[in-house]
Amino acid sequence: MSRDVVTTEIVRNLFQSAAEDMHAALVRSAYQPLLYENQDAAVALLDANADVLGQSSGLPLFLGNLDEAVKEALRQRGGTGWLDEGDVVILNDPYIQGTHVNDVTIFAPVHRAGEIAGFVAARGDVTDLGGRDPGGGTETTEVYQEGLRLGPVKVCTAAGPVADVLDIIRRNSRSRDLVVGDVNAMIAACRIGQRRMAEIIERFGPATVEACRDEIFRQSELADLATVAAIPDGVYYGEGLMDNDGIVLDEPVAVRVRIEVLGDRMTVDLTGSPDSTLGPVNCGRAQTVAAVRVAYKMLFAAERSFDGGCFRNLVVLTRPGSVHHAVEPAACGWYYSSLGMLIDLFVSAFAEVLPDQVTAAQFGDSMISYFAGPSREEGEPPYLCVEAHAGGWGASAAADGADGVINVINGSFRNTPVEAIEARYPLTVTEYAVRVGSGGTGRHRGGDGIVRRYRVDEPTRLYLWMDRSRTPAWGLNGGADGWAPRVEITGSVDRDDLLKTNGLPLQPGDTVSILTGGGGGFGVPS
Repeated sequence: MSRDVVTTEIVRNLFQSAAEDMHAALVRSAYQPLLYENQDAAVALLDANADVLGQSSGLPLFLGNLDEAVKEALRQRGGTGWLDEGDVVILNDPYIQGTHVNDVTIFAPVHRAGEIAGFVAARGDVTDLGGRDPGGGTETTEVYQEGLRLGPVKVCTAAGPVADVLDIIRRNSRSRDLVVGDVNAMIAACRIGQRRMAEIIERFGPATVEACRDEIFRQSELADLATVAAIPDGVYYGEGLMDNDGIVLDEPVAVRVRIEVLGDRMTVDLTGSPDSTLGPVNCGRAQTVAAVRVAYKMLFAAERSFDGGCFRNLVVLTRPGSVHHAVEPAACGWYYSSLGMLIDLFVSAFAEVLPDQVTAAQFGDSMISYFAGPSREEGEPPYLCVEAHAGGWGASAAADGADGVINVINGSFRNTPVEAIEARYPLTVTEYAVRVGSGGTGRHRGGDGIVRRYRVDEPTRLYLWMDRSRTPAWGLNGGADGWAPRVEITGSVDRDDLLKTNGLPLQPGDTVSILTGGGGGFGVPS
């Protein structure tokens, strides 16, 4: 079949365009700000083997594992025999998709002539799926405390939505109808993806599309083989400390990575990760693999898109029952806490052999704050204002680090605009500024973090999850470390020593100031 370069590029870009259409439909149809403002979501088109054909912009940590989540879901259900034309599947099990239960993965088969020709998939954070605290809280010790947990089940068929499943979801979420609206937005995205993929196959024919896919995958595989072959053979190491697991506050959690490069193959060994912790920092294997993929792409192949031909020469070793390969009943609510550091450690491991490519460390994980309160009007669900805060990125041999950018795992994730917060929640943002001087000094300075200051206008409860005070963003080649994060609370509560808290009561007039960390500097200052 024809797979000339022109046709191949047209098909490649049609896959990408279809994914962007899916993403636009999702965020424009969503009901909660975490999706329509923050865009805590991602989508992808997959082939019949669930390998990636095209993906939209979105969270790198989601994009790196949608294929893994679909493959594991199919494996657990014994293949594809249970899927009929028109079906849409929903799941949020952390041990399948790798993330926490608040993230919902939805996928659907694309049928042609009675056979499955591919899949479309979407994932979004729906804010709350029950659990002991709004949004899951910060003090869970078992997955059962974190909210409703779904294995792969049908949420739609050719006849329409499965009302029983949607009713279960609605009754288990504080967001009530809003969470169903978000699920419907993801279903709509998948329906659009199905149509777009069917149009591509109809236009070119299945044989040509498959030939183009094979050529796209071949090009990506050859590029990765050449990239790794150019790295000096050897074993490279990195180690850092998370502050704690959110429960045992005086005990740090180690993050260890061992990377072996041999010829055109790379093995990333995380079997030295500690056993699963009591607190919710455990990560499903699928997301651990995705974090390694993000690190690899960021350092070695940032200009190339991700498809099913990528990473075939990259092996990720994990140990079941460890922090980076969670098994039931390990709590996973803050699964991503270690992954920003893991990515930094991966990059820094190559500092001696690739000094012109590496960057100093960035400020850390997502630096989450959220305010939770009761319904403000009769019939409305309780409110939950969730924010992931930006910070400083590390400098490189060529440039200063960027100021006030979201962390490496979150890509196009955005914080909530001040206007949206003040219109929707009983909060006033009194300051939003760069935290000047928080980046590490060096020949090139690390980027500065941010200051985000809130005034509480009604009684509310504060939840915090911030890290990287034990191992702040480190400098390289003589550059200094960035400042650690800090939170200042004044009013009815006066505290400046909290980085994690679960439901701290606040009163009108109290202020909460989030100060995020800066990035590491690079090189000795001149």
